[in-house]
Parts: sequence; structure tokens; C-alpha cells
Amino acid sequence: MRVGKQSLVKQLQLQNEKAVELLITEHGERLITIIRKHLFTLPHLQQDCLVDTIQAIWNHAEYFHENNEFENWIGSVARYCCLEYLRNHKQEATIAWLIEKEIAEEKEVMTSCLEPEEQKLFYQFYTCEENKSTSQPAYHNMYELLNRIDTDIFEYEKEPLSMEEQKEVLSRIQIVKKDKKRRFSLKRYLEHSFRKTMAVNC
Repeated sequence: MRVGKQSLVKQLQLQNEKAVELLITEHGERLITIIRKHLFTLPHLQQDCLVDTIQAIWNHAEYFHENNEFENWIGSVARYCCLEYLRNHKQEATIAWLIEKEIAEEKEVMTSCLEPEEQKLFYQFYTCEENKSTSQPAYHNMYELLNRIDTDIFEYEKEPLSMEEQKEVLSRIQIVKKDKKRRFSLKRYLEHSFRKTMAVNC
């Protein structure tokens, strides 16, 4: 099935694998630009992070809220994936203190646009702590909360993603999908449609 720009989000939510190709073609440059900026101390892991970012967008597309800009949401996903890489690969950096500084600054910037209760929830998701407070906003996971984080794509100077790099990333993602195949779920689709209907009516 051919996927157009207008239906990209919908087809990602329906797990149409053709949508991944368009995602890489249309937004790969934006994503790698963000990743290169934040993982400049870990250049050998930048493509790995790009693959994981695209995989995260694929796996969690249902949590994108239509009130947000899609470019903003995937930019926030990329930034969060960068945070995870910085935290998990600190020992591989040539300047360890610089990574600690980058983590602290990026967490502060990402949460600056959130309400105090949402900031607490961000850190709970980030540290994998259980949310025991009933007064906090109801977000199922980090990817739903990322809709509330503002990512100004214009602050990043664009860096190209070559055709060879696009093919390499797509090839690696297809390998991952073969290892863990996710089929279309009618139940999942109906649940997503119900949430959208409720959001519109509220």
C-alpha cells in the first residue's frame, strides 16, 4: 500500500511498514541532526540511536496526539532516545564529565515547558520509578508525555542524511522487525480510535 505524507501518522499507527520508509525519507534528516548534536561525544553510536529512535516512533505512534505537531513529537522522541544513550554509554565517552553536563542540561531543557507535576512524572518515567501519586496527570508512558515537550526544530542546524545512510538504517530496522514481528491488531486500532474520539469530545 502506498503511503502519502498526509497519511503517514495514521499508517504508522496501523503498523504499515511502508510508512517507515517515508518516515526515514521525509524526517530522517531532522532526526539525525538532533542526534548528532546531542551525541557528539559518542559519534560511533549515532546511527544506532537513529535506528532506535525510528523503532520507538514505530512502536509508540499510537501515543502521538493530533493536537501536537508530528515533527515536534518525533523530535522529542529523538531527544529522549539521546538521553537514554548518554546515560547508558557514559563509559564509552572520551570526556565523561561532558556527558554528565549534557544529560543534566538536556533534562532541564526538556522539562522546562512542563507543569511541575508533569516534570515529576517525566523523572519518574526516566528513572523507571512507579507512579504512586493519584494527583499527577494521567499519562501511560513517556511517549505520551513527550507530546507536552516542545522541541524547536529550528534550533538545530540541518545535517544531511545520505541515501546510503537511509538504506542502511532501513535495512537495520527491517532486520529488527523480522526478529520481533508486530502484526496489525484490530483491538489496538479500536482502542486508539476510542481515545481520539474521547479527546475530541472532552
